[in-house]
Amino acid sequence: MTNSATDFASLLIGVRRRLDERLPAWLGPRVAAANAVSPEVGTVAEALADLTLRGGKRMRAALVAVGYAAGSTDETIDWTVCEPAMIAFELLQTYLLVHDDWMDHDDVRRGGPAVHAILREKLGPTLFDAGAVLAGDLASGYAQEALFETKLPADRLLAAARAYARVQVEVVQGQLAEMQADRATLGKSGPPASVETVHTLKTASYTTTGPLLLGAALAGATPARTKELESFGLWLGIAFQLRDDVLGVFGDPKATGKPVWNDIREGKRTALVEELAKEPAAALLLAGVLGNANATHDELAAVVRAMEETGARARVEARVRGLCAEAARVLQVMAPTLSPTGHAWLSGAISALGERSA
Repeated sequence: MTNSATDFASLLIGVRRRLDERLPAWLGPRVAAANAVSPEVGTVAEALADLTLRGGKRMRAALVAVGYAAGSTDETIDWTVCEPAMIAFELLQTYLLVHDDWMDHDDVRRGGPAVHAILREKLGPTLFDAGAVLAGDLASGYAQEALFETKLPADRLLAAARAYARVQVEVVQGQLAEMQADRATLGKSGPPASVETVHTLKTASYTTTGPLLLGAALAGATPARTKELESFGLWLGIAFQLRDDVLGVFGDPKATGKPVWNDIREGKRTALVEELAKEPAAALLLAGVLGNANATHDELAAVVRAMEETGARARVEARVRGLCAEAARVLQVMAPTLSPTGHAWLSGAISALGERSA
């Protein structure tokens, strides 16, 4: 691991420790206020707090600090400015995870029950669907409250709020495009958006570009620096999702924490699936397995072998390397005017997100 990757890893550890200390104090009064309204409202707030405090890598929150460092002319990070935005991004992720798990019928998240699963048990089968939608909406509201606690001049806070709103819009667009793309793969719809268009909207926007631009807005970054970070985040965010696609099929479940081959069973139109579908012989095999919940282990294994044998995996891996190289090229352009901390963290982010094995 390079020194810059180590620096980014240290940042991630520090941000995780900082948020694990701050989040309970921030959420506690809101859970208490929700319980004062009614038991049902309290149940929803408690479920959100449970998921948020259950952890996660806190990577998006860390990238807020990276964006701040890259957009600032000061070598010192003002954590009092960054912390509310970090909390906001963690709550934004909670909101998106709640809705995503509910839509995908995934009952487990971060080693415990998903929010809709908690609500199904506590609110009953007739209320938990609406409860899951409203739970996500409540987390979104909490996130905005956190962001507006930032102590900054109004122009910077407005720029940060615009960056945050852009993330919300793009993620919803990406989710809708992904749903349509999956239907098209199964022959149920018209021409879908490209896989990388979906990744740009759904993944890059809130995993890399969004937090980087939010942090840069807090720092009062110049328009030129903002544009550079947007480009950097786009390339890295797509690489992150393509790497995730590969790990979902070829990764070690003990390292990733996710069962392999689920994307194939669920009919998701990943980059691997898109590449394999270009092969006429393999396309017939894929058609009988993709989205088939009853597909056997041997049938799934045959699709996975085909991804290797046809070069589909190699082509996706090559694309990841190319995207990371594009991010590195943008970083090279920024380098002369970056602080040493900003440069080290951006460089480390390429390794941590684009070259990860878990």
